[in-house]
Amino acid sequence: MRSMRHITELGPQVSSSMESSPAVEANAHRKGFDKIMEEVCPNAFYDSDNRPDPPKCHPNTRVAVISKIIDWATGMIDTDAFMLWLYGPAGAGKTAIARKVAELFAEHGLLLASFLFFRSDPKRNTMKPLVTNIAYRVACVIPATHNVINTAMEADPLILSYSVEVQFTKLVLEPLRLLADQGYFVNRQSPLLVVIDGLDECLDKGAQTDFIQFLSSSVAQYPLPLKFLIVSRPEAHIKSAVSLIGERSNVSHIELNDDFLPDVDIRRFLTDKFRDIKKCHPFCSGIPPGWPSEQQIDTLIRKASGQFIYASLAIRFTNSPFESPMRQLDIVLELRPPINHDLPFAELDTLYTFILSCTKDPALILRILGVYDVVFDFEHNAVEIVEFVLGLEDGDVRIYLSPLSSLLEVEEGEVFFHHSSFMDFLRSPERSKSYHVNPGLNRSLVAQRILELFPSIGMFPQISVDSVSLGQHLSRPF
Repeated sequence: MRSMRHITELGPQVSSSMESSPAVEANAHRKGFDKIMEEVCPNAFYDSDNRPDPPKCHPNTRVAVISKIIDWATGMIDTDAFMLWLYGPAGAGKTAIARKVAELFAEHGLLLASFLFFRSDPKRNTMKPLVTNIAYRVACVIPATHNVINTAMEADPLILSYSVEVQFTKLVLEPLRLLADQGYFVNRQSPLLVVIDGLDECLDKGAQTDFIQFLSSSVAQYPLPLKFLIVSRPEAHIKSAVSLIGERSNVSHIELNDDFLPDVDIRRFLTDKFRDIKKCHPFCSGIPPGWPSEQQIDTLIRKASGQFIYASLAIRFTNSPFESPMRQLDIVLELRPPINHDLPFAELDTLYTFILSCTKDPALILRILGVYDVVFDFEHNAVEIVEFVLGLEDGDVRIYLSPLSSLLEVEEGEVFFHHSSFMDFLRSPERSKSYHVNPGLNRSLVAQRILELFPSIGMFPQISVDSVSLGQHLSRPF
């Protein structure tokens, strides 16, 4: 792969220009730097994730997107872009890609720092340790900055109580600019990379956008050989912030969509994992040679909708060492009920529940999705019908569903789901609980709304013309 060869060629040049030992040289004035180390969150480093099964790329998958990131970071494409925003739906495998990129660049001395936000970790769902983590890694990768950072801390012991922007300037940008002024980076052929993953998982949305804007404004003032890989879901406020800085700075974008053929990668992942199960599972002797069938694999790929989280959870559940893999896969495919309420997608359900809980009006969102679930395959504009049934104004469905941008998007009068399993979740009372959408009740709601307006049905010509078709649609069994 051309990108990998290029990064390999750059590695030795970096090694000759800096020491990248993880140990920081001891010196007589450790007090200032000790304060930084006290605030560091080790679990936020790309290689220190303390989750039991941290996200990682399956071998020979995500090759195309990783190659494109490498091309950008090493200056082969979009040379003027100081930042690349990698974004995609929840569960698309963004963190796995970010970790793999960080690993590759660290191996070749091109990684300056990394920080992986994580919503469930109180030390990683805040901006507080971001700068200390980056400053610590700067001192590790470029030991010449250690004394400069230490001196800054000694001169102003309260730096860590200041804003993220001030901390970043004093502890990262200014030490690096001092070295740049001394010619330290003159012979560099490739920038150093900073990887920040899961920016949307910081609980302070304002801090997310402030940091993006700060990075943009600092580029002109601090012309350094740095590039920033920012990874997140396509949340509206982050998308707006990136668009805004794009007007004055060069920013590159990569969307994790079907262009990168995720179904091909998911098929490879499933095929390899099922092969392992057939070889190594405690009950593998009872598995027939033709299991799983191509149809079963195709169904899993379709339900995954290009998102690795579904495939990963399906394999984890199927591979339980205490159950028959064939029976477990049947449960995943909803061919038999779960045993002892052991649900295969509990982790995915938690994700869906959290996203819904963060919306301002979940009840209205569920009504919209419930009615859409009734009329979505009607031959005309389903979104317009939803707005008609619920008495909403034109464009309201798109506005009210915008907080779910990591799960779906509204375009051209239709709702496109990034996760086909999301509606499965909403329809299942056992999975969605208080967020359950009842198809029967919603069909009754649609029918009642049409009957109310039958005397003046001309108000909605689309339904008037096709009332028989819609009637047949509503008469389907619940």
